[in-house]
Amino acid sequence: MSERKRKFAMLGGLCGAVYLAANRLFPSLPDVLLGTVLGLGIVFFVAAMLPEKTARKTRKWKRRGE
Repeated sequence: MSERKRKFAMLGGLCGAVYLAANRLFPSLPDVLLGTVLGLGIVFFVAAMLPEKTARKTRKWKRRGE
């Protein structure tokens, strides 16, 4: 597993943990905020699971717009 994938997986887990803790400790937080945190966690987990070839293509496509 590359360093980039490891960081994405760690960020995804951290977002998931923040979601669970915030939902338990502060139940009055708006659902939009909690949903955003959970959505970011899912996006980071998906980015961590991408094959290396697809990740390279995505980075190349993203940088082409600069």
